[in-house]
Amino acid sequence: MVMTASLFGLSTVQALVVLFIVLPIAAGAVIVPLVAWRISSSGPPPIRTSELLSSGIPVIAQIVSVKTLGSILEVRPMVRFVLRVQTSPDGDPFEIEVVQSLPRSVIGGFRSGDMVDARLSADLSAGAVVWQHSP
Repeated sequence: MVMTASLFGLSTVQALVVLFIVLPIAAGAVIVPLVAWRISSSGPPPIRTSELLSSGIPVIAQIVSVKTLGSILEVRPMVRFVLRVQTSPDGDPFEIEVVQSLPRSVIGGFRSGDMVDARLSADLSAGAVVWQHSP
């Protein structure tokens, strides 16, 4: 006579149904609302680079530093620019960090000390560097 041990009084089939059907559904019922709540409570979405380039405030900025943030295999790595911007002739210059994706072929054209066209958000908290696409 073969006796099988049961957990919580469940047969093997019942235990498998609970493990692979009931528990995943219950976990999903808890995890999905938590993730949705976390995403919705993070505030407004960040300003997109394309929005800044099309409707941002045009300025001339000096590049303080340039750093590529991706791997060598990426065709369009993220690039971190630190820019010194002066929005008006009598205003104080300030620095802003801009992170955007650029084609690897254009990144070498940006050096510290260069002047570049940039676009800023209305509150001056975000920016984008304008680069020219050569055909």
